[in-house]
Amino acid sequence: MSDTPLDPQVITVCYLDRFGRRRELPVEQAAPVPFEQLAPLQVPVPYPGRQSFVTKAWASATGQSLACGSLRQQRCGMLLDRDPAVAARSAGPMELRWIKDGGVQSLRPDFVALRAGRREVICVQPEELTDGWRAGQELLARAAPVAGWRVRVIRPPDGVELDNLMLLYAARNRQHLAWGDAEALARHFTSARTIRSGVRAAGLPAFAGVDLAYHLIWKRRLDTDMTRLLTPSSTAWLGTGG
Repeated sequence: MSDTPLDPQVITVCYLDRFGRRRELPVEQAAPVPFEQLAPLQVPVPYPGRQSFVTKAWASATGQSLACGSLRQQRCGMLLDRDPAVAARSAGPMELRWIKDGGVQSLRPDFVALRAGRREVICVQPEELTDGWRAGQELLARAAPVAGWRVRVIRPPDGVELDNLMLLYAARNRQHLAWGDAEALARHFTSARTIRSGVRAAGLPAFAGVDLAYHLIWKRRLDTDMTRLLTPSSTAWLGTGG
């Protein structure tokens, strides 16, 4: 990293390049950098007294396992994995730096993703919106147009929506049944019906068939009301991916 003092009007971006070398450049020069393909600037490491957990979020599009520094970040990573428009993504690959009140301030977005062909810088909304958080978001809003980024803030799910997300995440990989069974099951949901009745109509084993239905909901082949607890008795129908 350069030791040159930051100009008060300059926003810089720190990251590790493909060879693991630490780089820092003005945000005006950051547009070509494929942050979604790069390693995290700093991998989170647990230590005594840490208030968050080091855990991982799977990125199906690239077969990557992304290290997250908190459960909130991991849960947002699950949401991104379910988004069919999200391709490559990385967790914490950059840090923005700027001068404020004579000191260096910084912001490290939680993810950078390539979404619908455009680079998206993603921040996880904290439980408490502090002045520091708001200042960082204002700074990011200034930097994004210069670098050609889109900015998105994600709120982690909670309550029933979190329970449903965890259940679907566990079913994200199809097991036991063949793809032909998935096609057969989807055909029975051209109109809304309970998951259990659709599995029965498709002639599939009860437990494996329900898991397959959850997998199809994860893949958006089927849709359901995610604000209600997901069970075999839940109503599902053919989704946008069907």
